[in-house]
Amino acid sequence: MSRTVAFLTGTVLCCLALSAQADFDDALHAAERGETYEGLTHPNDPWEAMNRRIFSFNETVDKYAAKPAAQGYRRVVPGFIRRPVGNFFENVRDFRSGVNNILQWRWGDAGNNLGRFSINSTLGVAGFFDVASSIELAKRDSDFGITLARWGVPEGPYLMLPGLGPSTLRDAPAMYPDYYIGLQRQIRHRPTAWVYSGVFALDVRARILDFEDAISGDRYAFLRDYYLQSRRTAAGQRTADDDFEFGADMDDWDDDDW
Repeated sequence: MSRTVAFLTGTVLCCLALSAQADFDDALHAAERGETYEGLTHPNDPWEAMNRRIFSFNETVDKYAAKPAAQGYRRVVPGFIRRPVGNFFENVRDFRSGVNNILQWRWGDAGNNLGRFSINSTLGVAGFFDVASSIELAKRDSDFGITLARWGVPEGPYLMLPGLGPSTLRDAPAMYPDYYIGLQRQIRHRPTAWVYSGVFALDVRARILDFEDAISGDRYAFLRDYYLQSRRTAAGQRTADDDFEFGADMDDWDDDDW
């Protein structure tokens, strides 16, 4: 039943995105001409008032909980421990990316990601050590939102999700398939699954600390524009001709590289 509900929810959201796309195209063309379109200040953010309220809530939670926890994590836990923890989560992400690249029919990218996952899960001790990067096996990050984009599903309106941050009408329901194939769902012991999620969130927030100084001006608008641009780049960054390149950079590798 839960799968049926999730499927129907995703279908409805995708239909909403398709129906809304024409309005967004009109708004974008008006913006390019320097005109306003029914009062919209940004053609991809028609729900800006609501999004800003959710953003304000997220910022409050971050200010008093997430950011202090991340700062404490970095002060208390040394780098030689944080790095393997981050590598572990990146290894899980490689598996997710590999599955999505298969769905996108991008076999070279899928080979890179699943190859990285296999090598780091074995030689890298469950992913705590990034052996794959040492042999120049490149990451090809992807997710189901990018898969939908490459299938032709329009991004729809920009969304700010409570506790989760920037998204779109296309990317929001796409989180469920990624969760479905993720490690957390495979952990049957619920307290352990929550600890896994907490450490993951802490690791992500700690990494972001280094990039906060780059944010300037209106923080909401900056993050919105960065998110939309980065997602569009990710959805079209590679062509179908980039294929069957798994291991292409391994020809010159030998035992001395260890």
